[in-house]
Order: sequence, then structure tokens, then C-alpha cells
Amino acid sequence: KTLAQWQALGVVRANGKPFKNGSDKATLKVPDGRGGPAFLMIKNFSVIKAYNNADKYALAVGLLADEIAGGSGLVQDWKRPFTKLSFEERQELQQRLSEHGYYDGKFDGKIGEGSKAAIMAFQAKAGLTQDGYPSMEVLKWLRKK
Repeated sequence: KTLAQWQALGVVRANGKPFKNGSDKATLKVPDGRGGPAFLMIKNFSVIKAYNNADKYALAVGLLADEIAGGSGLVQDWKRPFTKLSFEERQELQQRLSEHGYYDGKFDGKIGEGSKAAIMAFQAKAGLTQDGYPSMEVLKWLRKK
């Protein structure tokens, strides 16, 4: 979607200002799940990820660059409500997602784009918020199935 399309859906910047380039394509990222902030990532995010493929690294670099350019940075801090899954729990999550037909990658405990897409697909089917976050809530739901 473009920034203009996101804006038409009701997405607004935290500072209330309009998006500068409405024709820029953007992807919605929710790095800390539904309790945290949401970010619209444009092309520069992918450029940064070419150096280091971690979403949070690319987000940090992008936020720092915005501040250096005179931006205000984050409007507020956010809570980190989820307990992180252990390595073994992340492997179990991948295995259970695979057993239910959502994931076809390795059970390596690394939560990449394939794992996040599988989590979101499961969350959609289960009627949960589709944030792609590997939470204990998702793992518990999968254990019940």
C-alpha cells in the first residue's frame, strides 16, 4: 500500500502531521506486538536490512537517522508486555505451526519473515490480533489445537 492508502484507512502519524510523500509504498510493522507502536516502513527500511536483516536493528537505525535530520524521535516509549519465548519454545512454535499447515521452514528457533507470516495466518484463523509476534499466547493456542 502507499502512504496515501494507509492514510485513507485511518492510519496517522504519531505527531499528527501528514505523510510527506503519499505515493511512497509502505509496509506496516508492529515490532513488539499489539501492545506496542506500529510503524510504516518505506524503502529505506529494506536498504538498512540489507546490512543487518533484523527488523529492530533497521528500526533503530531509521529512528536515529530521523533524529539526526531534525525529527522528534519516538513520541513516547512503549510497554513490552510479552514474555519472550525461549529458544526451545520458538522451535516448538515453528513445529506446531508446521503441524497445522502454516509453516514450512526449518525448526531453527529463529523468527524470520516466514515464521511471522505463519503466525499471522494462524492468528487470523484463530480470531486473534494479527501482529505476527511469537508470544506465549500464540504458543498456548497452538498447544490447545
